[in-house]
Amino acid sequence: MAIINTFAKCLDSPYLLKDKDAPARIPELLPRAGERLDGAERIHQAGHDDSADVVYLAYEAMFCCLRALVYAKGYRELGLRCLMLACENLYVRTGLLDVALLHQFERAQRLKLTPPEAVEAAAAFVKRARELLG
Repeated sequence: MAIINTFAKCLDSPYLLKDKDAPARIPELLPRAGERLDGAERIHQAGHDDSADVVYLAYEAMFCCLRALVYAKGYRELGLRCLMLACENLYVRTGLLDVALLHQFERAQRLKLTPPEAVEAAAAFVKRARELLG
């Protein structure tokens, strides 16, 4: 299979598909994002944090938001790259989401954020996803 590097290629691949039932999954994702963010904040504020734990929980919060945003548009992903490309196409290019949030998500995935950066990025992502999804 060719390298998938565009939204259109994702739609032609087995990794992103239209799913009319996808929006029904949002109610479970946003609370989970909030729980993960809360966990990251609590560990970080306790001052005994293992930076990987904080960053990983923040990443999970952002991942839930990313999924919820794409599901809201009636798509389901079967691959992270297509999830990100769908979000970029549906939200970043339309001016609804700051690309910096996607960049922070990528950095969190690679554990390249400090705990304060991760908590801040996840909080911003969760806040914006909630605003967009009502």
